Amino acid sequence: MPDRDRPSFTLQLSQRKYLAPGDDRMDVVLTVRVGETGAVAPEPPPTAELLLVDCSSSMDWPPTKIEAARHACRVAIGALRDGVLFGVLECTGRARLVYPAAPPLAVAGERTRQEAKDAVAQLIAGGGTAMSTWLDRARELFAETPAAIRHAVLLTDGRNQSDRVGALEAALGRCQGEFACDARGIGDDWEPRDLDRITSVLRGSADAVLEDAELAADFRRLVERAMGRTVPDLRLRMTTMPYSRLRFVKQVFPTEVDLTAQCRTEGRVLELPTGAWGEELREYHLCLDVATAELTRYEDLLLGTVTLVEGAGDPAGEQQAVVGFLTDDLALSGVPDERVARVTGQAELGNAVRAGWDAFERDDRTAAAREWGTAVRLATELGNEEILKRLGRLIDVRDDGGVTFKEGVRPRDGFSLVLGSTISTYTGAAEPAAAVPAEVDGAPRECVRCGHKGRPSAKVCKHCGAPFEAGGPS
Repeated sequence: MPDRDRPSFTLQLSQRKYLAPGDDRMDVVLTVRVGETGAVAPEPPPTAELLLVDCSSSMDWPPTKIEAARHACRVAIGALRDGVLFGVLECTGRARLVYPAAPPLAVAGERTRQEAKDAVAQLIAGGGTAMSTWLDRARELFAETPAAIRHAVLLTDGRNQSDRVGALEAALGRCQGEFACDARGIGDDWEPRDLDRITSVLRGSADAVLEDAELAADFRRLVERAMGRTVPDLRLRMTTMPYSRLRFVKQVFPTEVDLTAQCRTEGRVLELPTGAWGEELREYHLCLDVATAELTRYEDLLLGTVTLVEGAGDPAGEQQAVVGFLTDDLALSGVPDERVARVTGQAELGNAVRAGWDAFERDDRTAAAREWGTAVRLATELGNEEILKRLGRLIDVRDDGGVTFKEGVRPRDGFSLVLGSTISTYTGAAEPAAAVPAEVDGAPRECVRCGHKGRPSAKVCKHCGAPFEAGGPS
């Protein structure tokens, strides 16, 4: 499209380049921003939307669940703009297209929206739960469309008990890269790990419905966000050098998800599909293994490059360099990049939340209290108000920093917490690294977690992100 119609693309790289001889990795935070289009708004790309509604027998009790699902679907259908291709799937032990009555998908307009609302009103609960069939049917329907933006909303209230062993994982392999999917669980008897797995692979969000009446607004928001996407395909192209290789790449904002397995590799070139974009910002944590024994001391060396690529392969912005500088000076190598340290802290927060949930599930209240106490501390330090809010539904924090469990906690409150454990905070705009004095008095500090050494005044281990204990060098 003409440049004036194109969104703006920005790739920003944040790192501290200094490496000690004992270091074996380089951590980088990548900030990707897609901005507004130019003077002329482009025609929206062809878009398709599917609503996957669990109609298993458990949706019938309490009756508010199936009615909330019907109402949410009607609201979502009403939010579809004219021209969007759409359909509704009744999902049980199989997936049945209830609107339109047969493929292809309907074209949104006044008549078809009303017909779809009428069809949704007739949804009834009865049957099992086999999510692999739901996803495979969605993939088949999307494949029959010319849509560049393909999005599904999946609602369930049960566990994936009607599927064959391994069927869901196989279906996700077939669906990966074919469409995006947001998933919601309603009620108190579903498995959050199923939804987390689905949305991690299909680039969506998973969450619990805390109150049935809130579902409709959530469905509307998810559909409207999907329709706001204008860039169907944006990729991170990364190259490595003979002395560096990819250890991992994760999305770390707005949610954390490990994307390493989704990279496509050809020699030293790796491409990570990031899916469709609207006007938004995302952050990624790139970690490279570095053979420091092969580096020359005291000079900048290229460890890799990162470029944004759109569509058929057009670069979207300037290439960014990942640089390493091997030095014996701990005053340089012992200082972590602030944004990398923040990302590491967010990962530690998520681990504490999930470890606490695992302990809570096995009725180990002592371990759960310990982990969630750590999570409260980390979330407070990071300013992660969303996780603090979700923790607050399960625990109270005492004046001494310990936690006590609330009475009458519902399973959905716990599901909301564990699914929200990946929600992160933006690390902020990159700033130039602060000047570091050439000489620092005192002995190097040794990390009790990984054994790496840092400068005497360091507060956080550059290698693993663990805080040094107060009170001077270790």
